[in-house]
Amino acid sequence: MTNQFGNVVGQLACLIHKKMLWGTSHTLIRKIGNTLELGAQLWWYHGPIIHDDVNSNEILSIILSSVDQIAKKNNVEMIRGISPPLISQFPSEIFQDLGYALDPKLTFVIDLNQNLDELYNSLKKDTRYYIRKSEKEDYEFELAKEMNDMVNFQDLKFETKKLEGKEHFRSSHFWENHWKIMQNNGYEELLLAKSNGKIEGTILTLFFNGNSIQHALSNSPDKDLVGTFLTWNTLKWAQKMNFRTFDFAGVDPNPKSKKEKGIFFYAEKFGGKKYEYFSYTKIIDKKKYFLSTGLKNPKKIVQKYGAKK
Repeated sequence: MTNQFGNVVGQLACLIHKKMLWGTSHTLIRKIGNTLELGAQLWWYHGPIIHDDVNSNEILSIILSSVDQIAKKNNVEMIRGISPPLISQFPSEIFQDLGYALDPKLTFVIDLNQNLDELYNSLKKDTRYYIRKSEKEDYEFELAKEMNDMVNFQDLKFETKKLEGKEHFRSSHFWENHWKIMQNNGYEELLLAKSNGKIEGTILTLFFNGNSIQHALSNSPDKDLVGTFLTWNTLKWAQKMNFRTFDFAGVDPNPKSKKEKGIFFYAEKFGGKKYEYFSYTKIIDKKKYFLSTGLKNPKKIVQKYGAKK
């Protein structure tokens, strides 16, 4: 967005996912969803970015109204957004007035301008111990070089979720486009930890305004130290590439389950600073949204509304 002088005063990068919702669905459900053009979502991360503090509220409102227009033009059912954690948060009222639901979040961000030796020495004794121990294992740190590495990342994540008894989105078409659009254009990097040539850990990072953001990760459950090895080497790589920060991309600020507590502890142990931010959600087309929800998980709909009879 520019002002009357042609200067950029606001920006927001968005992605529209049209078929991702049906990635783990039964073939018939996937066919119905795609045929009826259901399930399209618009996502944004770490935005909007406003460059005019005086007129920031007006600029924000215009950007959000433009997002609505884009969403409707592309038959989007739902908008999901995440605010930038490193700046003062936007007034909640602007989002609420435009129909957004807000969910407070927390993330840990590491300042990569500091000396990594100082960062290492500032960590807790047990964290330093596990970093040293992990680097004595037979792991190798690499950057993904080919599309097949993205396939292996997806396979590893799928198998991990399967062990947890959960479904995971799996679509060769989606990840092929991810590689072509994001990886090939320098918007992300897939970082790997290998053992004897086999991928045992992965971190997918996004890049925005000089910051690196952990977008997705997966580690082999049989390799206890692979996550520690990969995270520490990713931090060293990100600093070498002159990124200003590394963002662990969010944890539950009030973790209750064992898994949530584990994620919180893992992000915290690498010495990042806490930042609060918001997750925004807006349903654009309620009829299509509830139809998609019912088609995706009919048992949940029956349980929710059948119990009321």
